[in-house]
Amino acid sequence: MFPETVADKLNDAVIEQAMKLGAEERQELVVSYIVKAEEVWLVQGTEGFVMFEDGENVQLPIFPHRDLAQKFVDMNDIDGQCVNVSLVEFTETWLPGLEKNGVELVMFPTTSDVENLVMTAEELALELKNS
Repeated sequence: MFPETVADKLNDAVIEQAMKLGAEERQELVVSYIVKAEEVWLVQGTEGFVMFEDGENVQLPIFPHRDLAQKFVDMNDIDGQCVNVSLVEFTETWLPGLEKNGVELVMFPTTSDVENLVMTAEELALELKNS
């Protein structure tokens, strides 16, 4: 299924398989792959990074690979581009800022009607430290 090593490009079969994973499997994929790749992928729209707002919760979707972030953009018809952030910058700057602002993380969402796993910045920082 998903490459054991860091790959620049994922083939269509791997992307389709990854999109069908359950929420917990997608969360595990994010944690394990961003540690290997040393980067995390986000979607930047015309007015900043794409966020989900669920009542009072604000959530930032994160992805383990550019191709999976791009698939999310395409499937949800988002006007945005995929951008990567180094894992060092993400853990040292982004996670503390997200935690301070109460922004949660959606781990590799696929579509809005599919169950997605949400973590706090603190939970993800701990998970990454233990990986």
